[in-house]
Amino acid sequence: MWGRSVASMNRVKFIVVLICFTVVGMVGGGWASSVNAAPVTGRLTTAAGVAVPGEVLVWPLASRTLATGASHRVKSDKEGLYRLDLAVGDYYFLAQGEGLFAYYGRNPVHIPEEGSTLNLSLVPRPNDVPSQEMVEIDSGVVGRVTTAGKPLAGAIIFVYPDLSSRLKGAGLGMSAPSDSDGFFELPLSTGTYYLLARKRNSGQSIGPLAAGDFIGYLPDNPLVIKEETVARVAIPMLEVPHRVEKFAASLFGGSSVAGTVTDLDGNPVAGIRVLLYDEATMLARPLHVSQPTDAQGRFLLSFADGGTYYLVARAELGGTPQPGELYGQYNENQDHALTIKEGEQRQGVKLVVEEMW
Repeated sequence: MWGRSVASMNRVKFIVVLICFTVVGMVGGGWASSVNAAPVTGRLTTAAGVAVPGEVLVWPLASRTLATGASHRVKSDKEGLYRLDLAVGDYYFLAQGEGLFAYYGRNPVHIPEEGSTLNLSLVPRPNDVPSQEMVEIDSGVVGRVTTAGKPLAGAIIFVYPDLSSRLKGAGLGMSAPSDSDGFFELPLSTGTYYLLARKRNSGQSIGPLAAGDFIGYLPDNPLVIKEETVARVAIPMLEVPHRVEKFAASLFGGSSVAGTVTDLDGNPVAGIRVLLYDEATMLARPLHVSQPTDAQGRFLLSFADGGTYYLVARAELGGTPQPGELYGQYNENQDHALTIKEGEQRQGVKLVVEEMW
């Protein structure tokens, strides 16, 4: 009798300890990811700004595909408002509605501790694909790019074999600019590809998008090209809003570098882009590229993480500097490095450019 009572008391103590441990663990954040989660809120609208209901889909940066397996899915209310909680990190955001689709133009986007507000503009899924008679290649993709239902000329389609490049830069290859009917063609071998379309009013093929430029993402990405077949697709384009320049200081994160580019005589140089790298050789694709410097030579770069970075100012993008090109590195110290703390907004950074020979 006494032995059974002792055993019962021990079991009660064990249960009490287990409950206390569980409560402490939950309060301390051991299991409750929501304790450390950052709130993400926003609204789904059409390109004209009309609120629409839909669903937001989120993939972490380490994802191998954006076709399936979204880590988070949340439906908006009838006014297009949504909210979800995410761990601090980088993510791809897409959205869908009835006959509508959206790819967030700043993807992948960094979500900080304090959270973010991300509004997504949805565009109609087009079905105006080129006819079979227009196909002149043996393998690859032909398509049409449109904006607000009308063909868009001058758009370049970029091809990426996977997500390793974050769907930025020149990728595996690119098409010639779309014609007046929005038509493009791109020979491709058998494989799986992501297609993004961009139109820069500056006429350049690479570099950051500015207000008034266009971006488009194939809703059916990734696209599978089979042997000796030609896929026919339609890519909807969305104009980059003017507010993108208003929020340039925090567009890609809470850390930033601002300064001026001058020539050897100290005169400001306009039209120069500043490139941000995280490795000293500066041979890989830059992490970020600024808009062209203004008449006072001013530039601004925003990014998410603190760290050691390397800056280059140059007139042209892509490849090695050519003779006659204006070019210059950050030279305030011997190793050309610039250390920025996360959340720091460094001002007064100076770069000097000169002609390469």
